[in-house]
Amino acid sequence: MGTHCNLLGMCWRRETRTMLRQWLVCMGMMFFLVSCGSGPNRLEILQHKKETLAARKDKDKFFKTSKDSPLLNEQQWKFKELSYFPVDIAFKVMAHYERLPSPVEFRIQTSTGHERVYVTIGRFDFTLGNKKMSLFAYHEKGQGASGRNSLFVPFTDLTTGKETYGAGRYLDVEEPPGDSTVLDFNLAYNPYCAYNYNFSCPIPPSENRLGLEVKAGEKLFPLGQP
Repeated sequence: MGTHCNLLGMCWRRETRTMLRQWLVCMGMMFFLVSCGSGPNRLEILQHKKETLAARKDKDKFFKTSKDSPLLNEQQWKFKELSYFPVDIAFKVMAHYERLPSPVEFRIQTSTGHERVYVTIGRFDFTLGNKKMSLFAYHEKGQGASGRNSLFVPFTDLTTGKETYGAGRYLDVEEPPGDSTVLDFNLAYNPYCAYNYNFSCPIPPSENRLGLEVKAGEKLFPLGQP
């Protein structure tokens, strides 16, 4: 009788462990499917953060040590790091890209009051903060002939002049071969004129004003300008 009871107990425990393992596997699969269907999973979030922080560290090193740094010598002595919003993958969005049938030339104002000739190449349509947004993409005139396919996307938003540089920020986006690409506002950066008045930088056209706060990317330069 004792042996029989012991065998039943062993069988029950073994069966319970098997059921528990099956339940854990099912729950894991459900979590995986939900994660895949509802946005980036934890690994993607961590990888994105790691890559973004590494790029920021490299940029800080360039600003601190390179002879090509936009900082003046006295700024480089004091410089420690640029100021950024926390990395937030919610500001990395898919965008529909539409290339204009005929690129349009226009004159863009700069921070020094001069003008440069740029060409409107296309438009990105995307959703950010549950709002539908658009940003136009440009080349400086003559850039297309050089074979470069990087699109210049300057913009302002509701943080401009408060938490971020008053003349706007920039994104560099590789022109996609198809009709979609990723816009990552965590990579938004300040023009060189944000650090040094000797630079002349394009000011984002009014068509690239975003009606929400983009709390991602680079913030105001912490040292100001001499």
